[in-house]
Amino acid sequence: MPNRAAPLDEMPEAGRSILTAARDIIEENGPNSLRVSDVAERAGVAVGLLYHYFDDRDDLIDAVREAQFLARIEADIADLARKVGPDELDTTAVLKVIIDDFSDPRSKKRRDYRLDRMEALAAARYNPELTKRLVQAQKRLSASIRKTIEKAKADGIVAEEVDAHALAFFLEVLPLGTGLATVYADMPSQEAWRNLLLRMFASLIPDKPAKTPKK
Repeated sequence: MPNRAAPLDEMPEAGRSILTAARDIIEENGPNSLRVSDVAERAGVAVGLLYHYFDDRDDLIDAVREAQFLARIEADIADLARKVGPDELDTTAVLKVIIDDFSDPRSKKRRDYRLDRMEALAAARYNPELTKRLVQAQKRLSASIRKTIEKAKADGIVAEEVDAHALAFFLEVLPLGTGLATVYADMPSQEAWRNLLLRMFASLIPDKPAKTPKK
């Protein structure tokens, strides 16, 4: 039986190839078009090997949704942690990751990632098993973000009185909200948006004036 406790990024290469093939098919034609035989053929593996990693077709689709939910966000968190970690603190670099990477509503690639996350959440609405998977994935993400925030507080980048749980939640909610840019007819200027975020996040820094991130 497949090991459901292991995160997707710890899956062996063959399993990841199957997952990638399934995701490509779903993103091309929707989940109803997914056939196990087509996935195996595209991944270049035997159907039997597919069932070594996934219980059935539904389990494979749920795994794709989980992968969509996690897309890019884990790399963003790791990037943020690297900016917080060095001995010589770079507040500008930290703000740049948050403002220009996490929260840029004009980047099509970023917008696609956010819509993928929302699509996974919508799919979980009537799918208890998928909901459980996303809850576990979100716990890992939240723990990573809170750990980074606590490190930032210890290093003097974030004020001690800022609640790490609340800030972690905000850092995830904000990028999802910018997904509205897909249908937002009257977007604020990029400069106005960046200046607003800079003011908001600069207020979290204790007694240290923040520089505007370079464009």
